[in-house]
Amino acid sequence: MRILHLDLSAGVSGDMLLGALRDLGVPAEVFENVTAALGAPGSLSFRAASRGGIRGLRAAVDVGPAPTTRHLHEFLDALDRSGLPEAIRDRAAALLRRIFEAEGRIHGQPAERVHLHELGSLDTLVDIVGAVAAIAHLAPDRVTATPVNVGSGSVEAEHGVLEVPAPATALLLRGVPTFADGSGFERATPTGAVLTGLADSFAGWPAFTPRTVGYGLGHRNPKEGRPNALRAVLGAAEDLREPRDRITVMEATLDDMQPELLPHLIERLLASGALDAFATPVSMKKGRPGFHLTALVEPQRSEPVFAAFFEESTTLGVRTWEAERRTLDRRHARVATRWGVVRVKLGLRDGRVVNRAPEFEDCRRLATASGVPLKEVYREALAAPLPADASGAGNR
Repeated sequence: MRILHLDLSAGVSGDMLLGALRDLGVPAEVFENVTAALGAPGSLSFRAASRGGIRGLRAAVDVGPAPTTRHLHEFLDALDRSGLPEAIRDRAAALLRRIFEAEGRIHGQPAERVHLHELGSLDTLVDIVGAVAAIAHLAPDRVTATPVNVGSGSVEAEHGVLEVPAPATALLLRGVPTFADGSGFERATPTGAVLTGLADSFAGWPAFTPRTVGYGLGHRNPKEGRPNALRAVLGAAEDLREPRDRITVMEATLDDMQPELLPHLIERLLASGALDAFATPVSMKKGRPGFHLTALVEPQRSEPVFAAFFEESTTLGVRTWEAERRTLDRRHARVATRWGVVRVKLGLRDGRVVNRAPEFEDCRRLATASGVPLKEVYREALAAPLPADASGAGNR
């Protein structure tokens, strides 16, 4: 499996990511094709430089006298006219729409009416489409990234001085782990923030063998702290057929809580963002019966789950530890039974269905309506043929 890992511990911007991908080995022709297709030939260049003693490439977009592109439909029209592959156009369009939706939320307008200022030019389009095309050229099986360094301080915008991270940047980084290193300047730009959407997961250094390394440089060159450089690493992993990510395991052991409160507690943990939550009966000191309560959480979503533990249970402390998780590709299908249609959850490995489970509520609804035992509906749904497109690579 090919893995592209993005080290964003010194920040992220569109030009930093382009420089890192070019330095990693993406041919210049890939970027030239993008700028030509977007009607901006020769507008993207790379030059060698250094930041904090680290050599890398500095990407620069020169749009010259090109007209300012400020509305979503103008960006999307330029993409449609480009003739670039559909997969690249679709992914770039989705990222662009996220920028306009974030700006629209800030200004209380729909995305289609948003009028961009700092981001409203051709260089934003080149940054986003160039990054999407470069990663498509590398064709990694998985893109991982570190938590994002947003920097600190303030930035000047058309509407005044804004604290870092800027409003649009903060919205675009929702669900992404971040930190601030007190460097005194903006390390994550709105364009860089939206490009984090190209990553499949966020964690530390992945378990893989690095092959090539590239550095993309920002325009600042601080004398202290982290060099203003984004590192991209392309490598391979021996056995990563299933996606891997990091989860936080949260647990507490309870011996003084009424058992009838447990279902509500588990529901609250799930509603707070836990991926799963369950209780296991245990025997505690002096032979007292108790429960071992466990919740599995994405690291960046742990705080609301902590709150649920402390507010809804009797525990005085919650233990946490990180674990690696491998997951099957998950899909849903609909199958026909004598009593009606049932949704079925599928687990796929290498495009092959290896696990399937009928939705309990669908089976119960049909059993109640038809007056047949629930287990009969469940068995028939489990044995029913799957649709031809359920896996894309044959069923089992």
